[in-house]
Amino acid sequence: MNNSTTRKSWDTSVKHLARFNLLKNILSKEQYSSIPKSNISRWKNEAENKYEYNELNDILKQEIELIKRINQSSKVKCINKSYFKLVDTFHEIIIKVKGVKTSLRKYNDLIINTIESVKEFVPINTALKVFNLSRSTFEHYKNRLIYKCDASYFNWCVKRHPNQLLESEIQVIKSYMTHRNYKFWSKSSVYLKAVRDEKLSCGLATFYKYCSLLGFSNIRPIRKTEFYNPFVSGYPNQLWCADVTIFKTLNGNKYHLHFLMDHYSKKILGYKIESTSSAIAIRNLISQAYHNFEPNNLKFLSDGGCENVNTTVRNFLTSVEDPIKHLIAQKTVSFSNSMIEAFNKTLKYQFLYPNHPNSYKQLKIFLEESVEIYNNQKPQMNLGGNTPNETFNGKTIELNNYTKNFHTQKAIRIELNKKSMCTKCS
Repeated sequence: MNNSTTRKSWDTSVKHLARFNLLKNILSKEQYSSIPKSNISRWKNEAENKYEYNELNDILKQEIELIKRINQSSKVKCINKSYFKLVDTFHEIIIKVKGVKTSLRKYNDLIINTIESVKEFVPINTALKVFNLSRSTFEHYKNRLIYKCDASYFNWCVKRHPNQLLESEIQVIKSYMTHRNYKFWSKSSVYLKAVRDEKLSCGLATFYKYCSLLGFSNIRPIRKTEFYNPFVSGYPNQLWCADVTIFKTLNGNKYHLHFLMDHYSKKILGYKIESTSSAIAIRNLISQAYHNFEPNNLKFLSDGGCENVNTTVRNFLTSVEDPIKHLIAQKTVSFSNSMIEAFNKTLKYQFLYPNHPNSYKQLKIFLEESVEIYNNQKPQMNLGGNTPNETFNGKTIELNNYTKNFHTQKAIRIELNKKSMCTKCS
């Protein structure tokens, strides 16, 4: 019977560690004591050129020494720990900032290329956390970058992304957003105008997305307070509201613009330009509209300004056959006169200021044009795509009136994109 013990074979890496005198640093005490001292001594004294490509040992020695130094240095550990803490804190803060995700989308190519360049050292999923991107989004952006397509306006592969708008549709968006008559309108009104003209068939979110891609920036919305409690009207001629706003022409003169609006339809029922706030102007606006439309159970809403609350206006409100009840915003009622105040802002920034009237004569001309466009041409999202005049005349507030055929254009879009002859998408 053979009583000889089986000879042990040692991994080559153990021999390298012995040559570099690193066995005690890497192995546990039990592992180190299991190796005969004669073996360790022999490995240490072996000639450096005993094995082919022994120069690789120098590289290995440098890497091991670096790891050893990093692990032994409490300062380096603290630096790395602090660095990642800073990154995590920055990420936690930055993701709460409004608009960050939108800004990051502008640098998709840079982000994708950077992550790809460091993925050998930093796992992709770890790197994505820095940019708050999911893996699916990363792969989506990566495919867009790799498979650039000549048939697409933004070089997105039309076969991989057949739902994207056709180049002709994107050109429609550009033409409407840059049109001199609409360039100062809200995006939703421009969108509705294109839909109503049957030039565009896509959803509002898609329209906003492509506006952003084309560089048409959004106006930051004003957030309503938690105490905002507006009046909700249910039909035309239920509530009329009036307000006065000041407009200064380029020649330095100030004018007081008086408006009367139907609350439900937002139609401007009348307006007057005066040099000062005028109770007579308010009375005349109400009187003329009342005789034109002969409303029943009408209420009148205004703020507490002296041009609204006075005997001149009061006498007319109480003189008609069906007396008009006067509501004073935030005094006799809790809600504000925000509907017509919002119109004042729209009128100034979307119509008057862009035209730069420099005299009373020009202001009068531009104001007449502006009210006409506002009442009859500019559709509004909260009117279901209608213009104020259409809503005032009884047209139902239903966006589906204009969007019900979108599925047809979507099917055409997908079919054309899939049939693209772009050679890069094959």
